[in-house]
Amino acid sequence: MAQAARLSMRMHKEVKLLLSDPPHGASFPHLSSGASGSADLSYGASGSADLSTFSTIDAQIQGPEDTVYANGIFNVKIQILERYPFQPPIVAFATPIYHPNCWCSS
Repeated sequence: MAQAARLSMRMHKEVKLLLSDPPHGASFPHLSSGASGSADLSYGASGSADLSTFSTIDAQIQGPEDTVYANGIFNVKIQILERYPFQPPIVAFATPIYHPNCWCSS
């Protein structure tokens, strides 16, 4: 229980930081920043942030300039595991991406 509370507090802090200073070209459409600058997060009966709010984060990244992906918007799903930060998040493109070294048969 204490581990879940620590994870919830940590994720709340990291989401606030992510919204206040996002990486270049990244946006988080389902995480919103209120007028106070804090993340719009749901809270459970205990008063702590609901951990399920952070289990999956949808992000959008812009394609890098001077590449074939320039001007593209790519959807990314970020899954936060219960053992975060001891296990890294699982990140996957939701937008189909062509890569010459990857194919479905392998």
